[in-house]
Amino acid sequence: MKRVTLLMTLIISVAMVLSACVGFTSTNVKKQLDYYKSGTIEDDHYVELTKINDHIWVHTTYENYNGYKAASNGVVAVTSKGLVLIDTPWNNEQTKELIKLTKSIFNKDITIAIITHAHADRIGGIRTLLENNIEVRSTSMTALEAEKNGFEKPEPTLDEESVITVGDLDMDIFYPGEGHSVDNITVWFPKYKILFGGCLIKSLESENLGSIEDANLQQWPSSVEKVLGKYGDAEVVIPGHGKWGSIQLVRHTLELLGK
Repeated sequence: MKRVTLLMTLIISVAMVLSACVGFTSTNVKKQLDYYKSGTIEDDHYVELTKINDHIWVHTTYENYNGYKAASNGVVAVTSKGLVLIDTPWNNEQTKELIKLTKSIFNKDITIAIITHAHADRIGGIRTLLENNIEVRSTSMTALEAEKNGFEKPEPTLDEESVITVGDLDMDIFYPGEGHSVDNITVWFPKYKILFGGCLIKSLESENLGSIEDANLQQWPSSVEKVLGKYGDAEVVIPGHGKWGSIQLVRHTLELLGK
């Protein structure tokens, strides 16, 4: 009787282990399907691509800044008429890698790129986009700032286009006023209630405002309050740097600004 009991216990234990292993493998596969990377973080061309939903992905690249690897986020939106890129990686090599990566995953080309302001973490790869005949759009203010900062000039069409439609995807472009930079804009995906706040919005782990060299600290709080009033029902907010999350990121930014 003891042998039978021991045998049953052994069978149950093995079954539990096998079940746990199957569950772990399944979870890993799902994570791999929701996350891609090209190369290693030490490579100059390293790119990460992380799924928010089937149509909105975050591209993340890294640059040495003040002695550490600074991560920067942009968006790749999948539409029925190709891909829309919100902001480039830090540089042209990373942008080349992102173009190859997205083509291999989605089997679609980037048709339009939107630049949210004229700093390197938003526009550093514009030459690669133009060399690949990708239309690059910005506000007239960002186009002027790009030239001033030594970058190629995007098409300054966003002053007239507050809503852009590409295939089955609508995007709202909003300039709330100066903040992190004189020209910072946000991009809203109403279909998914996702807000790309760019560098105007800080991540929850941010303990300060980061780079404020070109910031307007007096107007920044008012600009963020306008974003909160306009997109308060956002379910996902993606900052220019750090982890994305809920509308709490916008409120946290106001707290960092002393509001």
